[in-house]
Amino acid sequence: MAKQKYYQRPDGLYESIRKINGRRVAFRGKTCREVDRKILAYQEQAQAGRPFPVVAAQWQREHDKTVSLSTQMVYGYAVKRLCAAFPKSIRDVKPLDVKRYLNDLERAGYSAQTVQTDLSVCKMICSYAVISGDIDVSPATEIRKSRGLPVKRREALTEEQEAIVKRVSAERKAHFWLFGCLLLYTGMRRGEALALTYGDIDRKAGVIHVTKKLSYATGQVPVLEDHLKSENGRRDIPLLPPLAAALPRNRAGLIFPGEDGGFMRSSEITKNWRRYCRDAGLFAAERASNGETVETFHITPHCFRHSMATICYEAGLDPRQTARILGDAVETVEGVYTHLRQQRQKSAAEILAEYCK
Repeated sequence: MAKQKYYQRPDGLYESIRKINGRRVAFRGKTCREVDRKILAYQEQAQAGRPFPVVAAQWQREHDKTVSLSTQMVYGYAVKRLCAAFPKSIRDVKPLDVKRYLNDLERAGYSAQTVQTDLSVCKMICSYAVISGDIDVSPATEIRKSRGLPVKRREALTEEQEAIVKRVSAERKAHFWLFGCLLLYTGMRRGEALALTYGDIDRKAGVIHVTKKLSYATGQVPVLEDHLKSENGRRDIPLLPPLAAALPRNRAGLIFPGEDGGFMRSSEITKNWRRYCRDAGLFAAERASNGETVETFHITPHCFRHSMATICYEAGLDPRQTARILGDAVETVEGVYTHLRQQRQKSAAEILAEYCK
């Protein structure tokens, strides 16, 4: 019997281990010819470079281990768009291609945040490709998004709406009133508030320990996430006097449990929130195209978060202090402060113009 070209393993497969670009790569097949074909295909792909989608998928698998579920979802959409735009070898992607990709997003009407997210993800994938030896230089390093793109701003509550929330919190009669009170005086994210337990309320230290949140990124049933994956998320929030007085004492368990005693489902949140808005008068009645009057709920829990940022601004806290309370990046809070200053300047100009008439 002729000697076989490659080693035959106990399971019957033939195997050849080659060192390619400093890596040990194993090639296996039912015949020596199949092993040869796999070696040749690998060498051809190595010469041409791995496709962008392959590198992106590998980066995504590793990166997902370090971020929250909601961030995974947002980055996942960006990866999908990038892979559709760059289906071929990552070596073929040039800086001009990345810039054209961003220009296409801008022309399609995507917001500044979406364009920036796609650019950030592209840069991370390309940096990963450099470290992996797929390319020598990232084609996205020097690329910037255009200025003046539309920015989707979530507005804070108006003074009138904030007064309504405070009144409803003081009366303690409206459905779900404690949720609105807690959001206003902490600026917590919806998922953080819904994961909060009475054990997180530290009256002695005068703080609320924020260590976890609920994510509804996958549907109705929430996923509990700890804040170990977030530099800013895990924090202590001051327990302000109005909230301290409103929170019940000597309780245990979730502050806002669902109907079954566990975490609220997405549909339960919507139902409770709309009932709260109705009881408080924080909704509008608008006429639909068919002539019928429908209820609209423009105020969301995130509006309360922006209101807390405004409260911090008016109280004289600097952006770094506010960022620690909100669990946001300092740069994000600085952007909010800039917007508030511009609003105040506009208001001052209007007052002067009215006075000089």
